[in-house]
Amino acid sequence: MNKFYLMLLVFLFSGVLASQAQQQFTYTQFIDNLTAINPAWSLTQDGGAINILGRKQWLNIEGAPSTFMANGYMPIKSINATLGFTFMNDNVAVENLNEFNFFFAKAVKLDDELYLSAAVNGGFRKYKALYSNLDPSDPSLVNSDINESKPNFGAAVMLYSPGKFYAGVSLPRLSYQNLGAGSVAGSGNYKNFYFLTLGYTYQMGEDFKLDNASVIAYTPNVPLEADISSKIWVKNAVGVGFDYRSSNELALLTSFRNDNLSIGYSYMFSFGGTRVAGFSNATHEISIGYFFGNGDGRGSRDTGGGDLRVRK
Repeated sequence: MNKFYLMLLVFLFSGVLASQAQQQFTYTQFIDNLTAINPAWSLTQDGGAINILGRKQWLNIEGAPSTFMANGYMPIKSINATLGFTFMNDNVAVENLNEFNFFFAKAVKLDDELYLSAAVNGGFRKYKALYSNLDPSDPSLVNSDINESKPNFGAAVMLYSPGKFYAGVSLPRLSYQNLGAGSVAGSGNYKNFYFLTLGYTYQMGEDFKLDNASVIAYTPNVPLEADISSKIWVKNAVGVGFDYRSSNELALLTSFRNDNLSIGYSYMFSFGGTRVAGFSNATHEISIGYFFGNGDGRGSRDTGGGDLRVRK
C-alpha cells in the first residue's frame, strides 16, 4: 500500500475517530457470548466452551481495523465456579495491541432461582506502534515507535436467574497508567473502562424465544456508549436479530447451532453523520463456538420444554 495512504489512514484515526470519542473495542455478538466483557457471565452457562471471533472493518482498505478474539472456560462444579481465559489481538494501521488474561469466577445461591457471581482476572497488555514504518526517511518519525507492556487486573460481579435474566458490572482492564500514546490510545481505547450489562430471555412457547441484551461502556473523559441487542431463536437452532449502537451504528445478527457447534455472523454499518472518508464504515464479524461437558450452546439459559438446568 502507498505510504501516503497509510499515513492518511493513521491521520483519520487520530483525528476523526478521536472526535467521535471511540470507546474501547466492543463486539456486536455479545448477546451470545459475554465472557470477554464480564467473565462472571460464564457461570450462567452449563458446561464449558471455547469461542473465537474475527472482526474486520472497511474491507479492501489496507491497515483498516481488524480484531481477533478468543475466550474459553471450564466449570468447577464442586464449588460452583469456572476457570477460563480471554485473548485479544487488535490492529489498526501500524498500531497493534495484544492482551491475555486468566479469570476465576464463583457463584453463590441466594434463593431457589437467584445467584450472585463474582470474577477476578489477571494478565498483561502489550502495545506496539511502528510509526517509523510510515516513512523511514522522515526524521520526525525515526524515534516515534512505541513498544510497551503492562500488567492487567480486573473484576466483575453479576446477579442472575438462569434462563431468565442477568445484570452485571465489570472492570475487566484496570491499569494505573494509560498504555501507549498513539492515535487510538489518544481516543481512549487503552484506558480503564467500565461495563454495565443487562440481559433478559422471554420464552415464547416451545419453539421460540427472544433474547435481549444491552451493554453500556464508560471510559473517563469519553461519553457513554450503549449497545442494545435483540435476537429471536427458532428451536434453539437459528437466531436472527439486530444490535444498535448509540454511535449511530446498526448490526444485523445471525446465528446457527448444531449440537455442540455454534456459528455467528454480523454485518454492522453506520448511518447519519458517522460515515468516515466517504465510505460506509461497514464491519463484518464471524464467530465460532464449541461447547463441551453439559454445554450445547444453549447453556443454563435454555428453558425450552421446561428443562431449566442449574448447577448445584
